[in-house]
Amino acid sequence: METKPYILIADDDPEDQELLADRFRNLNPSASIKCMDNGFVTLSWLEDQPEDQLPRIIIIDYKMPGLTGAEVLRVLSESRYNSIAKVVWSNSNNKQYIDECMTKGAIKYFVKPSSKKEFDELVTYLNNYINA
Repeated sequence: METKPYILIADDDPEDQELLADRFRNLNPSASIKCMDNGFVTLSWLEDQPEDQLPRIIIIDYKMPGLTGAEVLRVLSESRYNSIAKVVWSNSNNKQYIDECMTKGAIKYFVKPSSKKEFDELVTYLNNYINA
């Protein structure tokens, strides 16, 4: 079954979810966007999805309550999720966080953008993984 591509955003900040989702909708109106507000809900939801309905990309906030982005990545290292691009974003550019996420399977770690231009650049970069 061919489904339209979609993005999963796991972030506990509703404003960050909305900003990122709006930018994606502007750039790629055909993509669907699903938002989760913590790592536990994200992992539970993914577990319940059929293989052919997994997202193309997951954007994970590093500093979520309950499970950090790195802890979510550790669980997502199972082979079922290998084809999904995983990106971590955070307000922190802590080298330890970056290294930890990259070794656990993130394709990229971004510091959350502070301007519309930076958001657009981030979404343009990420959009390449949706259309791959």
